[in-house]
Amino acid sequence: MKVAKFGGSSVADAIQFEKVKNIVESDSKRSVVVVSAAGKSQKEPVKVTDMLIKLEKALKAGTDFQLLFGHISARVLKIRDDLNLDVNIEQDLDDIYQNLNHCSHDYLVSRGEFLTGKLMAAYLGYHFVDAKDVMIFDGDQFDYAKSAEKVKSAYQRYSRILVPGFYGANLDGSIHLMPRGGSDISGSILAKLLDAELYENWTDVSGILMADPRIVNHSKKIDILTYDELQELSYMGIGVFQEEAVLPVREKSIPTKILNTNHPEEGGTLVVDAKDKQLNDQIITGIAGKKNYTVITIKKYQLNKHIEVLQKVLAVLQKFRIAINYVPSGNDSFSFLFQQSDVSNKLESIVLKLKQTCGLDDVEVNKDIALVAAVSLQLSKRPAIAGKILDYLDNSLINVRLVIQEGSDIKVVFGVANEDYEKTISKIYREAMFRDYKKIPA
Repeated sequence: MKVAKFGGSSVADAIQFEKVKNIVESDSKRSVVVVSAAGKSQKEPVKVTDMLIKLEKALKAGTDFQLLFGHISARVLKIRDDLNLDVNIEQDLDDIYQNLNHCSHDYLVSRGEFLTGKLMAAYLGYHFVDAKDVMIFDGDQFDYAKSAEKVKSAYQRYSRILVPGFYGANLDGSIHLMPRGGSDISGSILAKLLDAELYENWTDVSGILMADPRIVNHSKKIDILTYDELQELSYMGIGVFQEEAVLPVREKSIPTKILNTNHPEEGGTLVVDAKDKQLNDQIITGIAGKKNYTVITIKKYQLNKHIEVLQKVLAVLQKFRIAINYVPSGNDSFSFLFQQSDVSNKLESIVLKLKQTCGLDDVEVNKDIALVAAVSLQLSKRPAIAGKILDYLDNSLINVRLVIQEGSDIKVVFGVANEDYEKTISKIYREAMFRDYKKIPA
C-alpha cells in the first residue's frame, strides 16, 4: 500500500485534478491519498489558503469580506463544474459562511484542504475521511495511538480513502492546524500509521536538485538521498519538503519519493535509510543555504575554561527570547548565529548587555551573513573534503567568515557575505561535480 500526497499546485484546477487521477489510477497500490488546498494556477495567482487568511483579516478589521468569500466559492465551484462532479459543495460553503463570525483561525484556514479534499474524493471515487476524525492532537502533541486506531478502522472499512492534509482535531473536537506545509506532515504521519511501503510526495518539481536552479542552471537532480541528508537540506531551506515531515517516515524506515505531478515520467528523488543507500564517487549530495544572518562573536582569554561566562551569555540571550545557533570558534571565542529579522531591533541592546554583564574581552558583530551548507553522508567519513572546498572558495576570492563542521556531522556550513551567496553555491557545485575527489584520502 502507498500513501500519495498531492500539493497545492497539483490540485489547483480541473486540469491538475485530471493529472492526479491519471497518476492514482496508474498504480492500484495508491489507496490512500492526501491533498493540500488548491494552490496557484495560471489563472489563479493566489493560493486558496492565502485567500482564507486574507478573509480572516477582513473579518477582524470589520471590512467587507463578501467579495473574497465569493471568489473562494467561485473557484471551488468551477473545479466541481468543470469536472461534472455530483457534489453538493454549496452546502459546505454555506456551513463555512454561517460560521465566519465565530469560528477559530484553525477552522477557517483549514477549509481549503477540506473543500479540495471533498472534490478530489468524489473525482477519484475514494471515500472522504475528514482529517478531524482521524488525526488527533493532545495539546501540541500528536496522539499516535488514538489516531492509528481511527485511521486503520477507516482504511479497513473503505480500502480507498482520501484525507485532507494540514489539519486534525484536538481532543475536544476543535480543529488543530499544522504548520504551513503541513500536508507533507499529514501524509508522512499517515504513511507511518498505516505501515505504507512507500510515501509519495507529488509536487511541481521533479525531485530535489543538487543546487537551487535559480543559481545553478541545469542543476543535477539527486536520485537518492538519506533521511538525514533530506532533513539537513530541508532545514537549510530547499523548500521542496517540510522538515518536520521527515521524522514519521524515518522512524519506520518508509521510503519516500518526491515526484512531479506535471511530469511523472521524470522519476524523482528517493529518500531512504542510510543503510539502503550505496555510496558513490560524488562526495556532495546537495547544497542549500539561507541569507541574512547576524553573527555575534564573544571573546575572552581562555574562554573554554570559563564555563560561567558562557552561562551568563546564554542567560542574556534567553532574556531577549531569540532563537540561536552557536558554535565554538576557538579557545578564546564563541560565535552565535541569529536570523537577522529576529534581532534587528534588539541588536544594540543585546551587545550592550553582553559587554556590561558578562566580563568579556570583546564582542564582535557581523551582519548580512549567508550560510551555505554542503550536505553529504560521506563528509563525516572524509573530513578532508571540507578543507578542499575551503581552498576552492579562497582561490575564488570568497571571504569565508565562519566554518561549522562537527566530527559526526553530515554537513559543513560556510558563512559568507550575502553578496557572495550565489557565487559560493555555484563554486561548491562546480567543484563537487567536476573535481577528482577520489584523490582525497578517506
